[in-house]
This record gives sequence, C-alpha cells and structure tokens, in this order.
Amino acid sequence: MRKLIIVALLTLSSIGTLSAANTHVFHDIDSSMVSPFYYFECPHTYRVADTQTISGMETDQYSVNWYVDTEEWDFDPETNHIFSKIEFKKGNKIIGTFVDDNGWSYVGVENSRAIMFKSFKIDDDCTALVFQGGIYAAGIPNLTIFVICGDKVKVVFNKEYRLVNITDNKISIKKDSQGSEGTITISNGHISIVNKKEYPTGKIIY
Repeated sequence: MRKLIIVALLTLSSIGTLSAANTHVFHDIDSSMVSPFYYFECPHTYRVADTQTISGMETDQYSVNWYVDTEEWDFDPETNHIFSKIEFKKGNKIIGTFVDDNGWSYVGVENSRAIMFKSFKIDDDCTALVFQGGIYAAGIPNLTIFVICGDKVKVVFNKEYRLVNITDNKISIKKDSQGSEGTITISNGHISIVNKKEYPTGKIIY
C-alpha cells in the first residue's frame, strides 16, 4: 500500500512538472475565421524594409521583419509601403514566416511608416499582433491577427475588414464607407468579434 501511495505521489508530481513546463498552449482556432493568404506563381524577390520589436513579451526580445516584394512593389516609392512577407523572430531564431501577395500596410495614415502592427497581451503566455492588410485605391484590405506563444506563432484571424480605430483593447472595424460595423475585443484571455450583420451576439475567435 505504501508503495502505491509513493508511486501515485510521484505520478502527480510529474504531471504537475509537465503542466508547469508546457504553459505556452494555443486555444482552438476557428478555421472559418482565417481566409487563405494569396500567393501567385510568379517571380518573388524580397528585401527587408523594416523591423520592429514586440514589447512586453517575457524577457526575450521578439521582433517582426517586413519584406517588400521587389518584383511587384519596389519600383514605385508610392506603393512600396505594401509588404508581402512577414517574418517573426525570437532573438535570432525565426519562429514564423508568412507570405501574402496582397500584402500588409502600416497601421494609421497610409504610408506613414510609423506603426507596423499593434500588440495586445492576451494572457501571461500569449500576445496578439494586429496587422492592417495592403491598402489600395479600391477594395477592402484583410485584417490579420497573429498570436505568439513561446516559440510558436499562428494566424487566428484573416478577413476582409478595414481597421478604423484602436482604443485600449478594442478594435473598431468596417467593410464599407458607412461607418464602423463591428468590434474586435482582446481581453480576459480571448479574442472575440461582434458584427451586427454576421455575429450580432458575438463570436470567440481565439
């Protein structure tokens, strides 16, 4: 009996150790919230155009590199603010690379070259990064949200929405010129969306 108790205690201790070590756990990701990125079979040559660090993530330094597709956008200084490749790094280690030929633009004033993304702490382990899709004369850009947990980064949201405004943990979004249509909220360990047409009662994204 004593041996059984000792084995049980050792087993519980091992489970506790594993749980503590494996804290960087992703929530379930709803695939309906992630439209595929666009990639065309044509020449692609990239150059790094901007790098920004991600603040408030543990003691390690996380950063994001943006790349211009020199075959597509680099010829025109008025359009080379469209970045077709994003590279996430933890220290010197690349933890994720994503490519979209429609690209991403700076947040805020077009071609302002100030804010590449907005970061939001989801919980003690994970941080969300919000990117505005490539802004053109017509059409609606995609709004992309990545989540970084430890050494992993995943797309949790990629849909046609224009980013209107960011206040605290709320992101105002719209799909047309008729004003704000909905809100994405990042708080209490989750990301959720409210959209009066599609998700009037709200929907958990992550």
